[in-house]
Order: sequence, then structure tokens, then C-alpha cells
Amino acid sequence: MKPHSPTTPLKALIWGIIGILIFLVGLVILRFIAQHTSWPLFDGFVDLLFAHAALIIFFSILFTIGEIFAAFSFPFNLPFPVFNAVASVLLVSFLISLLVYVNDFYAIGIGHALAMVRLFLLPLTLIIVLVAGYLSIFVKMKGPDAAPPSQSGGSTEPGRKCPTWETIGEEFRQMIADLIRKIRNEINKN
Repeated sequence: MKPHSPTTPLKALIWGIIGILIFLVGLVILRFIAQHTSWPLFDGFVDLLFAHAALIIFFSILFTIGEIFAAFSFPFNLPFPVFNAVASVLLVSFLISLLVYVNDFYAIGIGHALAMVRLFLLPLTLIIVLVAGYLSIFVKMKGPDAAPPSQSGGSTEPGRKCPTWETIGEEFRQMIADLIRKIRNEINKN
């Protein structure tokens, strides 16, 4: 996964506006398609998107504001986790309403469980996004060491290399093979 690249506030604003415009154009196209087809699930989905369009635009704006604040340096980037946390709660709320729609359409019977999930998931989302946002600020503040370890012969500790994905994959395969071997040995003992 590519780490979040630092951006300028103007870039964040432009990408946020482009994202909202693409959503609105897509919504109009989906409405046109829904009017010319006879698929009740799709028609209901488009109606749900239209009903929640203001909410989607609002949390998109909050994410954009969070991105703008994240582009600033330390004291000025402190509000970005708050904007991202509120926007994340609204996004999760929308996704749960999407699940409620699917539950109502197919009569799955998970409506009561979704109410409980909403009760726990919304505050949990808020807390996790806030903590992760502030941790990212403080980790970024710490930054790299001022004096990186030298590769000269006078160093007592050899320079550490970052592991490659091949090394990580090989270690993971070895761990799985060891686990399977231990399970097989336990089964053969009994």
C-alpha cells in the first residue's frame, strides 16, 4: 500500500471539488439509467443515493477540509483528525443505511443486529479515527533521526536493511508450513 503522500491545501481542495462533481455527475447518470430500466433493486439504490446525497456531499466536504488541514505543518494540522473522524462516522452511518436497504429489499432479517452494530460501531469509528489521526500527526512530528546511522567501518552496529516483500512472503510461508507441520504432528501423536 502506498503511504499517504503529502499534498498542498490547494491540491486537496481541487481534488475534493473534483470528487464531489464526479459524484454528482454519476448520480445524474445513475438516475437516467434507473428511469430507463425496470430493475427494482437498482432503482431503489439510486433512490437511496438521492435521499442521502446531501449526507454524502457533507462528509465529502468534511474529508476535504480534513485533507486541507493535514497538508499544513504541526500546530495547524491538529484539527484534521476531528474532521476525518466526524466524516468517518457519517460514512459508516451511510453504509449501515445501505445495509438496512439491502435487508429490507431481500428480507434478510438482520435489522435488529444492524441497530446494535450501529450503536457500537459509530462511537468506535470516532475513537479509532481520532486516535489514528493524532498518532499520525505525532509520528510525522518525530520524523526521521537527525543523524542517520553511518555505514562506515567504525560503527559497532551494522546498518539495518528494510525487508523486502519477498523476504516477508518467504517468512510468512515458512510460518504457515511450521504451523501445518505442528498440527500434523499433534494429529499423528493421538
